Amino acid sequence: MELQKFFQDVVDCLKKEKLRYALAGGLVASIYRTDERLTKDLDFLLLAEAKTEEKAAQIIKSFGLKPLIVRKADLEGGPMFAIKRKSTKPYIIAGRAKGDPSKIGLDFILPEMPWFEAALDRAENNQIDFGFGKVPCLRVEDLIISKFYSLKNDSKRFNDLDDLQSIFEAGHDLDLAYLCGQMKVLSLSVPAEIKEMVPKAMALTSKFVVRSS
Repeated sequence: MELQKFFQDVVDCLKKEKLRYALAGGLVASIYRTDERLTKDLDFLLLAEAKTEEKAAQIIKSFGLKPLIVRKADLEGGPMFAIKRKSTKPYIIAGRAKGDPSKIGLDFILPEMPWFEAALDRAENNQIDFGFGKVPCLRVEDLIISKFYSLKNDSKRFNDLDDLQSIFEAGHDLDLAYLCGQMKVLSLSVPAEIKEMVPKAMALTSKFVVRSS
């Protein structure tokens, strides 16, 4: 199935299930980058409510993909007893085709974080037309926050670093008060690889976060 058709079908499923969602990942990054980034996966933020995890898994299965649950401890590398017992909350429900890495993947991201619902609210006022209708998309500031969070847990996520470099090169007029506020709340610092590229306010906030940690 081609990406555009898959994208449309997934959005139709999310609407049918009345889930609050926002597009994230490579498709959104391409909107804010200086150049387009090719992606074989679709990423959505989902508001974690009653039965959200179950509905997300059902959507994944409906496309012939296998749902894999990635929990908070898995992303943060511990503690090991939590990883073994699978005792922390699901952060990602990833859909992949068993034995076929070429097939489009589908990831639903649903952590309970102070920033998360605000990002969804902002996305609902940032609707972008992808040819089959408008889709709520993460704003550039929230995409940056999501990349910082991912890199905090895994510094080797090279696509995220590349996205950030390209986004800052694009020279967006960023809401720095919002960005810096979220960095403090979530204890996020600027990755070393791009520290020379970010606005001064973000660099100073990053130093504050590092000193406070």
